[in-house]
Amino acid sequence: MNKTKVQMPITKWHQIWFDKMDMKLMCLQNSRDEFLIDKIDERIMKYLHNNSLDFDWRNHLLLIAMIETDSNKAFKTIKNHLSILNARLKDIFKVFSLINLSDFDVDIHFYKYLKGEVLPNDSYNKKSISLRYYNAASYDTNKWVLSTLSIEEQEYLKKYLFKYPSFDSRDFTFTKLAIENAQTIRKDETDAVVPNLPAIRAEANFRWNQMNRIRDAFQKQINKVETESIALPSEFYYDEPDRIGKRFYFRLWDKPSFVLSHHTEFSDTVIKYARERKLTYSVENNAYFLEFIRSQSNDACESEDLWFNELIKKNVLGNWNRTRPLQEHESILNFLSNWGYKNDNGKYPMPFGSQHKGILLSSTPFFSLHKDKVKGLLIDVEPFYVACKFGLLAIDILTTTGARISEVLQINNTKECIQAKKVKDRLHFSFKAIPKGRDTLEEFYISKQTMNIIQTVVKMLKEHYDTQNIPSLQYNGERNCLFSQSKPYYFQYKGKLIKKETIYGCIRFLLHGIVLETQDGQPVKIKTHLLRHAFATEAVQRQKMPIDIVAEMLHQKDLNVTGYYSAPTPTQIAESIGELHDVISSYVDIDDAYLRNGEKLQKELDNYMGKVGVFNKVLGGTCVTDYVCPTKMQCLGCKAKIPEPDQEDELFEVIKLSKDMEKRFKQLGLEVEVRKAKEMAKQAKIELREIDLIKKYREERQYEPTIQQNTFRSSMVRKGTSST
Repeated sequence: MNKTKVQMPITKWHQIWFDKMDMKLMCLQNSRDEFLIDKIDERIMKYLHNNSLDFDWRNHLLLIAMIETDSNKAFKTIKNHLSILNARLKDIFKVFSLINLSDFDVDIHFYKYLKGEVLPNDSYNKKSISLRYYNAASYDTNKWVLSTLSIEEQEYLKKYLFKYPSFDSRDFTFTKLAIENAQTIRKDETDAVVPNLPAIRAEANFRWNQMNRIRDAFQKQINKVETESIALPSEFYYDEPDRIGKRFYFRLWDKPSFVLSHHTEFSDTVIKYARERKLTYSVENNAYFLEFIRSQSNDACESEDLWFNELIKKNVLGNWNRTRPLQEHESILNFLSNWGYKNDNGKYPMPFGSQHKGILLSSTPFFSLHKDKVKGLLIDVEPFYVACKFGLLAIDILTTTGARISEVLQINNTKECIQAKKVKDRLHFSFKAIPKGRDTLEEFYISKQTMNIIQTVVKMLKEHYDTQNIPSLQYNGERNCLFSQSKPYYFQYKGKLIKKETIYGCIRFLLHGIVLETQDGQPVKIKTHLLRHAFATEAVQRQKMPIDIVAEMLHQKDLNVTGYYSAPTPTQIAESIGELHDVISSYVDIDDAYLRNGEKLQKELDNYMGKVGVFNKVLGGTCVTDYVCPTKMQCLGCKAKIPEPDQEDELFEVIKLSKDMEKRFKQLGLEVEVRKAKEMAKQAKIELREIDLIKKYREERQYEPTIQQNTFRSSMVRKGTSST
């Protein structure tokens, strides 16, 4: 290239690929004199090294990675582009027996593939994605090279640019079919989630409360055993709150007591070490864990167990295909399929994976190896507790802000990120993150409840690290080039930042058992992006927010994308048709609406453009938008409002007022106004139901279980008698 500077890229890959990649390409710089190869995510470099070095298009892929990184595209986006292009070229080269890239003609070989003349079993979606990614690669790389580099550099890099195809997506029917099919599936799934958003939030809080009670009882029993020198195993129980009406029975173990109580299943050497408390059974290496024995309802009848017991019984937590015998795989796959977790592309589904030590999965090998030796269910309490805590925080933010998971993972304990503002003697909160496709911080408004959950996460992390401050870590998520400074991120554990895949597992674990189905009975699995779709659909279709306002709330640039996110679901279409029939049956003065003059229309526009000050106290809650008022000051049911239990009396007043209005309008024969009054009461009742759920799980959060010793059972266990 024409760069005269002598410095070289600092990345190790410049040396590793010395004779494998084009040296001039690896020294390519952008307009800011930055070596592009130094900016590429390390995971992308490893992918290229492991998957492309043997192929003639390796430099093409490296150039794409450089350009997309320079354009601030996310790691996942770049990885998807590279992996799809690499895989498809390998397929096409193999089926046509091609050797060099010079033998490849996009208008012949790629065209025949898209037409189905070769590899006919590839799906419409697979072909559609392949064409879209190839077109993007050829167009974007050419555009970047022509607009950024010198003539000499352009000439040199021509050989690493994919040729434009002479055809486009309109030449194929599969593109439209694939898009329509994907959108239909997504909208059917959204249809199942939208009406359940408040219930999802509430259930997540109820289950977190229950997990917190289990942990509290677990720690109290450990303290009792240690202070009173009680022999293990030790049995105890406690009563759940009245809403649940159950008594839970547990058994506390440590490693030595477990071995000695199951001595027939361990070697003499292990029994000796356990008895003498040596090596892994020493005081320093010991660990406590819990066995759930049974639950009993208040009427002395057997009742349902903990929500996650099924997951333990079915052995589906973590990478189950590596830990379970082959003969169990079919049964596990059937179970997962019934909950919507299907076997895609021949890979085993891992919906409850963690990929993070100490979250959801036990960090103690002893527990994993021997959990099948008891008749009850062994629970390693802390990993479950941590998973529920992070899952609750993610669910709360996702369902109340519509944020992306990549934005949620950026939240950190700094003044730059967490904003607290005092308005009218009340504190209000927000966080700042860099949205997808942008490179500066933008604001996301959150509720006081969200901030309370964040504070409990802070407390948990301080206890975990045994420090007064959360450790600062280097960000390693998507577009990590934008985050040069280490920060005290909330989503971290055991000295590592938490990945998206870990949050997926936490959310699915916390919400397991909630039945969500499409209209044709297909199970729907919870996905973070599905919650974002549900938030947008609820805002536009039910709350009638303008799309441009919702786009601002979702931090989206393209209104067409927001339109897709917020398109009506099948249920909403059916409801709208019913409402339309009601309107048709009523008298409406069309002429009056049509003949309104420009002055009146301008006045309406001026009123509509009025802004609602962020954090204003409104009917039944607090407004958290600083955009144009999305509902023309009709605050009932608005998604930009956070319901507040302290203001529920206002909603009762609305219901009372609506009844008086309905009665009066009936007397006047104003049927349309009657329907408005009924709708006002309906929205107030919906908000009251959500407030009622909030009050219940806040109340349960204060419930402290009183543990009781089951002395008879403890003595029976010490004598070697099973009590299960």
